[in-house]
Amino acid sequence: MRGIPRVMYTTITIFYVSILGIAALIFLKRREVLTGRASFVSKLGEGSDHIFAAFFRGMRRGISYINKHTFIALAQWIAFHILVHVRKLYVEVKHLWLQNVHTRKVLDMVRGKGEVKKHGVSFYLRRISGEEKEKK
Repeated sequence: MRGIPRVMYTTITIFYVSILGIAALIFLKRREVLTGRASFVSKLGEGSDHIFAAFFRGMRRGISYINKHTFIALAQWIAFHILVHVRKLYVEVKHLWLQNVHTRKVLDMVRGKGEVKKHGVSFYLRRISGEEKEKK
């Protein structure tokens, strides 16, 4: 496929539409502040103002309960759950990798298990194999 992919056109279009929308909202708010009359966007949002006010009131009340000790406990609880999920993901990925024969061979080579031949790829492995034979 030559040129710019279709996804790129979509992304660029969404970006410019968003910029124009933001500029329009800023212009409408400026006009509302200067004239003192509510714009149609403000009139549309009046019906949901009480919902957002209740939401933010609840958030403020919830945050007011947090002190040093509850913050530390909450942070530890969040960190624990994040780490549990990260460990599960690690175990699953490791299990998938170990099912592949080539991956097991690479892991064994990295760990130094198995037979190290004199003509190994790594200089370090060649040196170890030479020292092993000299010691015997």
